[in-house]
Amino acid sequence: MVARVLTRMKGAIYSAAVAFTVSACGASAPVDETPKPAPELVLEKIDGSGKLSLADHKGAVVLVDLWATWCAPCLAELPHLQQLADSYDPEEFVMLGIVLESGEREEIDEFIREQGVSYPNLMGEEGTKESFGPFLGYPTKYLISKDGTIVKKYFGIVGEGLSEDIQQFAQNDPN
Repeated sequence: MVARVLTRMKGAIYSAAVAFTVSACGASAPVDETPKPAPELVLEKIDGSGKLSLADHKGAVVLVDLWATWCAPCLAELPHLQQLADSYDPEEFVMLGIVLESGEREEIDEFIREQGVSYPNLMGEEGTKESFGPFLGYPTKYLISKDGTIVKKYFGIVGEGLSEDIQQFAQNDPN
């Protein structure tokens, strides 16, 4: 019990620091990065319904959100990410959350349901966040084009810019 309280306190302090950084810097913009292949990840779905592979979604634009349940900016952005997931045809766009450093799968599943999030969320493992490249902190998002290439990386709360970028890559056919 004490360990759980200390972990949540540590998370709250970290979240406050991230929130201050994000608010001090203004809205987040894409981080410049050379396009590169998305990692070949296969992770457990938090709802316990099996595994999901990023490669299964080639042909659709994918937004991967690396987040934690104790991260205030992550939580603030969940409704917008759910709205994005609901706004596009699942054949064209897939929203995926990867939850890291947040406890046991069952607790996270309950938390996600309480937040009203229905898009797939996966249980991150050791090395997951590093598989995308240098990790900046929570939340970090990666936009993956239809051909499986990471085309944009975002740190912090992004907002409407995500929708514009998704629309741009959903309309472009790599073939």
